[in-house]
Amino acid sequence: MNTDQHRFGIRVLLFAFYLCSSVFVCGNSSFADEPKPKVAVFPLGGDAKPEAREKIGFSMRAKIDREGTYEPIDGPTMADLVGELTFPVDTKLDQVEKFAKDADADVMIWGQLDAAGAGYLLKVKVFDRRQLDPLPHVFEKQINEPTDMRFVVEEILQTLADMKAFEHPNEVAVQHDAMAEKLWAENPNLVINGTFDDAANWDGIYQAEKYAVKFTDAIPNADKIAIYRMPLVGDHPNNVLAMNLSKNAAENNGLACLSDAIAIDPKTRYRLSFRYKSDGPVLHVFVKGYTLAKNLKGEMVDRECYRRQVPPSGETNGEWVTIIDELNPQHVVFPVQKLRIDLYAYLKPGTVMFDDIVLKAVGGQTRIAKDAAIKPPASMPVKKRE
Repeated sequence: MNTDQHRFGIRVLLFAFYLCSSVFVCGNSSFADEPKPKVAVFPLGGDAKPEAREKIGFSMRAKIDREGTYEPIDGPTMADLVGELTFPVDTKLDQVEKFAKDADADVMIWGQLDAAGAGYLLKVKVFDRRQLDPLPHVFEKQINEPTDMRFVVEEILQTLADMKAFEHPNEVAVQHDAMAEKLWAENPNLVINGTFDDAANWDGIYQAEKYAVKFTDAIPNADKIAIYRMPLVGDHPNNVLAMNLSKNAAENNGLACLSDAIAIDPKTRYRLSFRYKSDGPVLHVFVKGYTLAKNLKGEMVDRECYRRQVPPSGETNGEWVTIIDELNPQHVVFPVQKLRIDLYAYLKPGTVMFDDIVLKAVGGQTRIAKDAAIKPPASMPVKKRE
């Protein structure tokens, strides 16, 4: 073999090695995959019993693991890191970061669970070191019944960047069959004052403040909710529910407006429709279901046993958008007897307006609950530009 042939052979071998190496690296996705951000859920402080506090932490880690965007640091590892320490809500960020650094955590969650009346008050701080905001976000949530814990934990975790909606297999997307369309056209709207013609039937909520919404002739002040009497379009007045979120409110508790209770029939499927316009705030609209049952004191009260999260929606670029969603209100044990619509906005500051809130019966239920996790997967929103 002459020198030129030898050199050519070496080049062929090198090229073949390069191709094989490229296929191996590209084909093995683990080389390209970025590690998931890690979340450290610190042991809660507070005067609640240790088992109650531990249950909150376990629930957070389990839901983070199930959703898949983040990697929770497991309970035994956290116990090894912090020993017998607890981290109440007033624990300084630098103290928390010291332990989070050892765990290589990107997100830190700490706080406390305290007895409050017949239930508990959960106060937590959430800090994501990857975000530009230098301050932790603060959340306060009341837990009155055992079923509240799941909803509260999911609401808090849902605020993490890129966290997908938590899914439970008990709902289906909007059913546009002929009978459902007929019932949607014919049946009455069950929402009282869904067009906001009166200053009644809706309560604004911000942190511990709850109040009946009132009329206003202008956009409400920061962190307030009101029924805005918009300028006339021809001879037709139009009232809308308006929320004005400051940066602080948007990045912490957000603003909510809760409807009066709506009596419903068991084993019936319902459809919700509403219009909204947002110049920034993100919506997480919920439909909450209640049954009449005993509370921890033995009193008969409305007890939340069902919650439907309408698929999240964001800024609308100055246009009104219509959202349509379907729900099968049910629980494996209790009959769902009443519903309330919870209009909730958070994450980004600005103004969001709601109008034409409609809830109608559209046929028999299409799914039967088989476990305690009643909150369903996100169904497809139907958006109509008008």
